[in-house]
Amino acid sequence: MASRPIQQFVKGQTIIKEGSEGDRSFKILRGEVLICKNNESGQLVPIAKLGNGEIFGEMYLFDAQKTRSATVIAVSSEVMVEVYSQTELLTMFETLSVATQSIFEGLNLRLKKTSRHYVEMIEQAKTITSMPSEPIQENTVITPHNKLKLRKP
Repeated sequence: MASRPIQQFVKGQTIIKEGSEGDRSFKILRGEVLICKNNESGQLVPIAKLGNGEIFGEMYLFDAQKTRSATVIAVSSEVMVEVYSQTELLTMFETLSVATQSIFEGLNLRLKKTSRHYVEMIEQAKTITSMPSEPIQENTVITPHNKLKLRKP
């Protein structure tokens, strides 16, 4: 097998941008990356940190539009990755049984849903922690979106 291309990134450099078109995946040879999702405000919310030997950028293969589901940023002073082409990944995937392909597709869908849910939970937690610090009265109900409502006795 021919050797794969190697790419290097520096701390803070965006490797993949959420929503962009996917055409390759990466295996980390050295360093760490941060996987982030955009929240409703467009801010990046970290959802995972990956290091040596881990693979990222493969989820686009299971997306009908072939778009990236997250942003990936180098967090080490130097990140070195091995690049897997789309053709190579599809060839590997096609060697799997139909049942195994279905399992991978299902796991991918579940991971995307879990990531979205995680970002929503983080946003809700921010709302709760940004609430006023004065004591909450017994007849007060906390509702989503940082709104306090008084319950009628």
